[in-house]
Amino acid sequence: MYRISSRSQPRLALPARNLTISVTLIIVASLCCSSSRYGDFVFDDSEAIVNNEDVREAPLYQLFQNDFWGTKLSHKHSHKSYRPLTILSFRMHYWFKGYLDPTDFHAVNIILHIIVCIMTLFIFEILLDWKEPQISFWAALLFAVHPVHTEAVAGLVGRADVLCGLFMWLSILSYYKCIHSDSFIIQYNCIVLCIMNSAIAMFCKETGITILGVCIIYDLIIVNKVLPTDLLEVLKLRYSWNDVKRFYEIKSAFVIRITVLVLAGVLLILLRFIIMEFSKPTFKPVDNPASFIDNLYLRIVNYNYIYCLNVWLLICPVWLCFDWSMGCVPLINGIDLRIGFVILLWLSFGVFSIGIFSNRNSQLIRYILMSMAVLIIPFLPASNLFFKVGFVLAERTLYIPSAGYCLLLAIGLKQLSANVMYPKIVSASYCALLIVFFARSWMRSSQWKTETELFQSGLNVCPLNAKVHYNVGKNAADRGLTDYAKLKYEEAIKLNPDYAQAMNNLGNLYKDEDAYDKAEELLSKAVELQNNFAAAWMNLGIVLSATNKYEEAEKSYITAISQRNTYPDCYYNLGLLYLSKKEYDKAFKAWEITIKQKPLHRRAWINTILLYDNMGKREKSLEVAKQALLLIPRDPSIHFNVGNILGKKGSFEEAEHHFKIAISEEPNNPSYYTNLGVLYHRWKKYNKAEIMYKKALILNPHSQTAKENLNKLNNIKLKTII
Repeated sequence: MYRISSRSQPRLALPARNLTISVTLIIVASLCCSSSRYGDFVFDDSEAIVNNEDVREAPLYQLFQNDFWGTKLSHKHSHKSYRPLTILSFRMHYWFKGYLDPTDFHAVNIILHIIVCIMTLFIFEILLDWKEPQISFWAALLFAVHPVHTEAVAGLVGRADVLCGLFMWLSILSYYKCIHSDSFIIQYNCIVLCIMNSAIAMFCKETGITILGVCIIYDLIIVNKVLPTDLLEVLKLRYSWNDVKRFYEIKSAFVIRITVLVLAGVLLILLRFIIMEFSKPTFKPVDNPASFIDNLYLRIVNYNYIYCLNVWLLICPVWLCFDWSMGCVPLINGIDLRIGFVILLWLSFGVFSIGIFSNRNSQLIRYILMSMAVLIIPFLPASNLFFKVGFVLAERTLYIPSAGYCLLLAIGLKQLSANVMYPKIVSASYCALLIVFFARSWMRSSQWKTETELFQSGLNVCPLNAKVHYNVGKNAADRGLTDYAKLKYEEAIKLNPDYAQAMNNLGNLYKDEDAYDKAEELLSKAVELQNNFAAAWMNLGIVLSATNKYEEAEKSYITAISQRNTYPDCYYNLGLLYLSKKEYDKAFKAWEITIKQKPLHRRAWINTILLYDNMGKREKSLEVAKQALLLIPRDPSIHFNVGNILGKKGSFEEAEHHFKIAISEEPNNPSYYTNLGVLYHRWKKYNKAEIMYKKALILNPHSQTAKENLNKLNNIKLKTII
């Protein structure tokens, strides 16, 4: 079936080596991703980057104590995804620029992907023993344009996969150098470097550890030319002890290398478990429904159907979606036509295996097995075979496995072109595939630019996915499309009646419209479904407080705080509740905790300043304001309130200074001009007061205070003239 023809094989067109090939890959890979270059932070980027304190101000050591999403690894709700080096790479952006700029993140992701694409060419050369440059080039070109990579490159959290892939390839390069060096020192240094690179890859993303398995297979199959059939002979005891002893004498370096890699792998896995404190992540059925099926047979069938979908995404990446949970892949619960795809997958694999091992060309067999190893081994952590994962299917998990598929397809192309009458048709078909994949990658990358485009694209692929509807609703709410947002949240709840997050967000929309009864009903249901849902408890507290149900509101706030170690916004709202109840000491205490947990919480500072002022404690108010301005030196609201307090004290010059800072920071706020006008009015600087009142009225022609004060001022000026 896979016999190589004895006649001279047609060679696929190959550009001039080295520089030309590298430039070709750079151009192709960069153009594929270029449409996402000026994209926003989208989807998971918000949680992992924008709202993750580890990326910004948190102490550096905290990166190594928290998971990828910024939660303590020891926390019961931690995802246990330990990727500190990826988070460190995000933090470097913040260090260099002082703020989070998505264009910089996208540029780095694209550059890293280009580097991986170039390295992939050399990895393919190594895996094919430097004997098939044509296959290596065409496989690397396919890898560069494959649409399944868009999530890893255009989605910024996908940097974990790209960085992991980079260090996995470096690990293979180090191992290759170790094998082919005659110097013991170089061999030693290179195998240490190989293990270090695999460890770095693992701390970029967990799958990095699997590269040690790929290295072992490479050493076994490509370097030492051992086939599975040879291992079968060993198991059948066809070899004597003397044969084994002689093999060790001849291949002692090989045995030592494999032993070192196995031990290193075991130690790295042990280290990973120690970091996790030997605890497993907790997932919900909506994250990965197949893992929660009690029936073993049905669970296996569903897992295998998911494998079919992964294979299909590699072959025909038309169905690409940012999220595959919550009904995107309906469960197989009995007799189902989709079982036919599972049977087809394994029948194809069986026929393929028979075809491989019935072939007499051992070199071809080794190349195919090596491709399969690159395809399968890095995918194992996402396969649910060893532990439950928190997703149904994720395109970014195919970033490195796709390299194995690309190599396999290029090998098949070479064999097909050698055994058909018109090999140019094969070449033309492959080129057409490259063009189609390139176009699909470019289009998909452009969909990752904004959440609006990304979430809408998900509706076309997974219309039954409640999470897709939820995200479309959330995006619509952010854009002020309240009615459409309500519609999508309701659709999400209809598809998943236990969707607490959708209920929380829908409840918030009703709360903002003062429809407190509907809001309370939805938020109460949300916390009933998910008792540890801190945000829903806080929002319920806000609604109850607005309807004067103070005792219930206080209980809701306290429950929210108990579910989250650090919750400054909840303490702030608790302070507002105490303010409404005139329990001022408790309000001060709540805002004090707010500021302690989040020193830049401006509203807590402002309310503390105002409350002291309203209580007649102006000196204390100014003292608090001084502390606030040390942390937020240019905050206009704080300067405005300080100006008001100083004005009441009669410290007109100081007050004027603070009002002017407030106006310079927020020049379109009419209240600032009105109050500065009042200051000048009291200071008897009537001309300046008139100018300020008129500026306030330009910004807000309906300002009654400015109108009345201007009339009073005109009367004073009139009396002065008379």
